Amino acid sequence: MCGISGILRAGGEPVPPGLIDAMIATLRHRGPDGEGSYFAPGIAFGHTRLAIIDLSAASDQPFIDDEAGLALSFNGEIYNYIELRDELRSLGQQFRSTGDTEVLLRAYQQWGPGCLPRLNGMFAFALWDNRKRTLLLGRDRFGEKPLYIARSPKGLVFASEMKAILAVRPELREANRKAMYRYLSRGDLDLDHESFFDGIESLPGGHYLLLDHEGRGEPRRYWEPTACEVPGNRAQAIERFREILFDSIRIRLRSDVPVGSSLSGGIDSSSIVSTINAQKTVQWLHQKTFSARFHSKAHDEGKFIKVVTHRVEAETHEVWVEPEQFIDAFERLQYHQEEPMASASPFAQWLVMQLARENDTTVLLDGQGADEILAGYDQAHGMFLAHWLRRGRLDKVGRELSAYGRRYRGIREPALYAAYYSLPGTLRDGLVERYYRSSKVVSEDLHREFAPGHVDGPSPFPDRLRNELVRWQTTTQLPEFLRYADRNSMAFSREVRLPFLDHRLAEYAFGLPPDLLLKGATTKVVLRESMRGIVPDGILDRKDKLAYAPPQHQWNHGPLRAWILGKLQNAVRRGEFFNPETVREITAKFDSGGDDTLAWRIASAEAWFETMVERPALAAAAPAEISPISW
Repeated sequence: MCGISGILRAGGEPVPPGLIDAMIATLRHRGPDGEGSYFAPGIAFGHTRLAIIDLSAASDQPFIDDEAGLALSFNGEIYNYIELRDELRSLGQQFRSTGDTEVLLRAYQQWGPGCLPRLNGMFAFALWDNRKRTLLLGRDRFGEKPLYIARSPKGLVFASEMKAILAVRPELREANRKAMYRYLSRGDLDLDHESFFDGIESLPGGHYLLLDHEGRGEPRRYWEPTACEVPGNRAQAIERFREILFDSIRIRLRSDVPVGSSLSGGIDSSSIVSTINAQKTVQWLHQKTFSARFHSKAHDEGKFIKVVTHRVEAETHEVWVEPEQFIDAFERLQYHQEEPMASASPFAQWLVMQLARENDTTVLLDGQGADEILAGYDQAHGMFLAHWLRRGRLDKVGRELSAYGRRYRGIREPALYAAYYSLPGTLRDGLVERYYRSSKVVSEDLHREFAPGHVDGPSPFPDRLRNELVRWQTTTQLPEFLRYADRNSMAFSREVRLPFLDHRLAEYAFGLPPDLLLKGATTKVVLRESMRGIVPDGILDRKDKLAYAPPQHQWNHGPLRAWILGKLQNAVRRGEFFNPETVREITAKFDSGGDDTLAWRIASAEAWFETMVERPALAAAAPAEISPISW
């Protein structure tokens, strides 16, 4: 796990070393174990290393093979590197290290960009081929690891975080009007390749970018969601799911530094911790768990955490999340997140990563991704009901609504979601804006320029239900959560690994029949049934879902009230983005105890402006001297 950065200059123009030094200075939190650089005509890399696999200098980066004419700067982990190394050796490749970095370089040497579908991991990398004079940028299937790009007529700048690009191209520290419109009017974050900085974009997950020496080239997709064949027998289908999950966790325990788990007490993280315990006969691991606790009984999962840790005899570490801590840490948290936050929930994960560092645990396995691939969110009920309505299965609709009513004492929420997901996407966006009156939050110019701002999700499947579920993965919520996880962990030089985002498991989940995802108002059926006897029944049979989040409404109208009001008052002056009159109305309503949804959204956007545009003074080190250069 590392920080990567680099510059490609058209025409072979040399890159001044000061530029790379400045980029490295902003990324040291991602790699405290070493740093390095690489220079060749027209290209330069900067790297900061967090050593996880092969701690020796043999795996230092940039990893250079002069004989092959290759240089690699790689962030992430290739979990199947052992199997790939064995295969590559059988094909004649030779190795001088034992880590996964060289495996990636040799895989490119053997298969070119065709190596990407063979990788099981999370990664973002830059590989310079000096013989072909080409730069290959690649990103993992789901975009777990970040990779940002800024193009210009003179070439390209790339980095793991936008602050590294801004260190050498400060003129890009301007708000992206489209991204700001999407967030203010609809709450969308990390929706596609657009970032909140005008001129900086991300390479989409599942894509690579092959550039010639002039910087020419466009992203190409190497993976999209697909469905694997699932056994027709229900018991066999559940067993196969368990086998893939077990193997996903097994290979994500590969590490030369201490590994622990992030445990919320929910089904997903409890399944990981319990599976590790079940695999003790295969590989020994002293379990350490790290959890966030809340003083609000309605949000605290402490009793469930104890059920799991007692069962697996884990060494437990807990941190209590306080709103006052959030205010104190906010500017640093925002600096690392780089884009607005939809709530205060990322702060809980922030404290968990800090706790892991305090207890010398470098790697944490986490349950993120299970809800996305297994239809675990409340909205999934609406997706399935709409699916059955389209097929005229009123019997299924009736049974599900009846089951939901018995389980949760009311059917209003799934019925509303069913109506919502029965509509075309453009109509849905309009309804959301009207329901929240959010379109009035933005300035008239911004609304006129970008409304309605609908973004179509991918449609790799013939049925709409599967495509709605894929949309959750790729454009709705998962990219936002992956950003939170990457930035929170790397702020403390920790690594997060996500077993549920193993592409083998995701592709298998896409092939599952609907009743193994949702049945009788029970979500994630296949996970619950596959973990029976492994995870305590008290966890598997839970009906509530707390989402590891703080009591946001209580905080907003309590300890965070003055902070939010201050941001709302400051937002009035940004008439280019906000509608001042509407902001004043929302401020008055919030001040009198009214709805806080739009108040938070405006306040977080204003906080982003203040921290990231007006006061970018949190650099990890003094900026290096930069030679003048034209872009």
